[in-house]
Amino acid sequence: MTSSIKVAFAALTFAAVAVTSAQQIQVQVDGNPVYFADTQPQYINGRVLVPLRGVFEQMGANVNWDQQTRMVTANKGATDVQLRIGDRIATVNGTTMNLDVPAMILRGSTMVPIRFVSEALGAQVGWMEAQHLVSINTLGQGSSTVNTPPRRLRRIMVRQDEVIPVVLDHTLSSADNKRGDTFTATVRTGDSDTYGEIPAGTKVEGHIAAVHSRRNNQPAILDLAFDRLRFENGRSVKIDGTLTALDSKHVTRNENGVLVARDTGANGKTDQRLIYAGYGAGAGLLVGVLTKKPLEGAILGGALGYILGQVKKDKEQATDDVTLHPGTEMGVRVNRDVAVSW
Repeated sequence: MTSSIKVAFAALTFAAVAVTSAQQIQVQVDGNPVYFADTQPQYINGRVLVPLRGVFEQMGANVNWDQQTRMVTANKGATDVQLRIGDRIATVNGTTMNLDVPAMILRGSTMVPIRFVSEALGAQVGWMEAQHLVSINTLGQGSSTVNTPPRRLRRIMVRQDEVIPVVLDHTLSSADNKRGDTFTATVRTGDSDTYGEIPAGTKVEGHIAAVHSRRNNQPAILDLAFDRLRFENGRSVKIDGTLTALDSKHVTRNENGVLVARDTGANGKTDQRLIYAGYGAGAGLLVGVLTKKPLEGAILGGALGYILGQVKKDKEQATDDVTLHPGTEMGVRVNRDVAVSW
């Protein structure tokens, strides 16, 4: 195949995938919608491919991906299904089967043909063209879920640089916590049922990106990162979130009532990271450091020097430690768009 033909074929394939993904494919297992955090289902060469996990785990199957052999394995009860990336041959309990579309990797996600794997695991699979819906029934012919009307998926968008106001659920301390410790905070919705499109009761899961206890004249610090939104219905989605303040210097409110981060870095740059530093009238004041990266190694040393300079400049005294109590309010700045469906 010549290079020009290869380019044309690749462009045609990409266009086909792009058109299909524009119409979101929904998947239900026994009438319950399946949520896909990152890569969405794709319709390729007449077959729907879905991310490895999610669907089959909701069916009660165990799924595994072996990076070295590039082998996908799904197991439920006495049934064992194996597919290799790019291979049109699969095995079910050792018996060889042919595939119309092989398992593949798209946008970093391992994708497998949903009908083949589901039916190999004993389920019934239907395709509802009008709703763009794959319906999987694991309960047998007599199940009422076979004719269950499709539920409409709810879709939420959180845009880059939007700020989610939260209140801390746990005590965090530069004296007691270590790097990597996890915590949760609750989205603050006030008297409303939602904040923007985020429902009340939603949790934000995070971890301590860096911690430093006060040593000699070096101030204590806590650097927080936010990793996931978790909803009351059990669904969750990964986020890339950093700490920010909720005052008018750091946020403004858009026409939809959602907080949006201001450009607060030096000379109008947006590369300022806020951390909690132990100095001033009370522990846990927010201080800006000119980096987007977690405070590690040389970055940590530079941040400590910068904060110490601020202490001297403001003639403040470093406190013993940073201690954040449950109920502490803070902002989560979202660094990339997040799409949530269920």
